This record gives sequence, C-alpha cells and structure tokens, in this order.
Amino acid sequence: MEFLIEWWKQMIAVGVVIVSAGAIAWLRATFVTKKAHDDLKQRVDAVEKTVEDLPSTEDLHELDKRLIEVGGKIDVLSPQLGDLKRVTDLLMENELRGNRDAN
Repeated sequence: MEFLIEWWKQMIAVGVVIVSAGAIAWLRATFVTKKAHDDLKQRVDAVEKTVEDLPSTEDLHELDKRLIEVGGKIDVLSPQLGDLKRVTDLLMENELRGNRDAN
C-alpha cells in the first residue's frame, strides 16, 4: 500500500501517456492526413473529368444506328463493285490483247 501512496502520481502519468498514445494511434488509423486527402481529391477529380468526357448511352445508340446504316449502304454497293471489277478485268484483258496484236 505504501508503494501506491508513494508512486500514484507517476502511475497516473503513465496511464495518461498510454491512453493518449492509444488515442493518437486510433485517430491516425481512422482519419487521413491533409496531404493524403488532397491527393485523393485530385485523383477523384481526374476520374470525374474522365467520366464526364465518356460518350453517353444516347451517343452510343446513335453510333450503333449509324453503323447499321453504313453496313446497309455497303451491302447495296457490293454487287455494283463486283460489276465494276468484271468490267475492269475485261478492259485489262482487252488492253493486254491489244499490246500482243500490235507487236
């Protein structure tokens, strides 16, 4: 008992230091620093800017409609391109024959 009476102030001081250290450790684990907060804010702002610049669902739908339209136009042109290829082949063949006859 005499020990407690003699050292009670030091024990209370040690207890306060331990509780304070625990509180500081808890606060540091729970909350972020100002620098980390600013870094995270910059990253979030960059992500938000990127998301704003992405095409919307309406834009993608419009692009899909236009691609279908282009596909339809290509399907219409394919037979005409085939005919053009045949005419070009005939002209080339005629040109090559003309060169043989001239020699």
